[in-house]
Amino acid sequence: MNPTIAGLIELQRIDDEIRTHKKQRDELAANLERLKKILTQMGSSLPEKRTRLAENERWSNDKRIELQADGERINNAKTKLVAVSRTKEYQAMTKELDNLRKKYGEDEAELQRLQTVITEFQTSVAAEEAKLAEIQSEVQREEASSAERLAELDKIIGAVAGRKNEIGEKLPKQIVTSYERILAKRDGVAVNAATMGSCTGCKMRVPPQTWVKIQMGKEIFQCANCQRYLFYTVQASQASMS
Repeated sequence: MNPTIAGLIELQRIDDEIRTHKKQRDELAANLERLKKILTQMGSSLPEKRTRLAENERWSNDKRIELQADGERINNAKTKLVAVSRTKEYQAMTKELDNLRKKYGEDEAELQRLQTVITEFQTSVAAEEAKLAEIQSEVQREEASSAERLAELDKIIGAVAGRKNEIGEKLPKQIVTSYERILAKRDGVAVNAATMGSCTGCKMRVPPQTWVKIQMGKEIFQCANCQRYLFYTVQASQASMS
């Protein structure tokens, strides 16, 4: 096989390896970022719920004080009613007592409603605090494990990139430049096999005479359609037939 084609094949193999490691690294970083985003969202919503809980507790306390005052007013009205002897005054006191009882009932219902709301907020806040603590622990564990793995992947990527540079220095500069351009344009694949008379990258048929020469492996050929560098191996051909 032409040494330049062999070098290009090795460059592609190395770039595939780099891409695999980068994908792992990016997935780790993305997962960590996702957890941090959830943590931030939960952390921002929790203070608002705590504030609303505190407001409802304050309103409930005010309503309880008001209810107690209403009870005292009712007792005072009852005491006065017993001492009333004139009919007109009695009727007025009775009406006042009815109004106080009505207000007491309304305040009592409002207090019960507030207590229900408070219980719901307490349950929601407690659940969110527990979930927040759980995610915080998960983020801490993920950061600890990911930091080590990310450093390891960066080291691997650097070492593999070093091998790529070594091979690239042995190839003609214009070939390497062309390879990198195609790599960026064709989804990270600049070199692929030609099998059954076709480019495996874009499926374009190769002219018969060119196909014969590609199988001989002495010259450098590119697909006329996708520009990828083409090579032939028995193994690739057999794999495409199976």
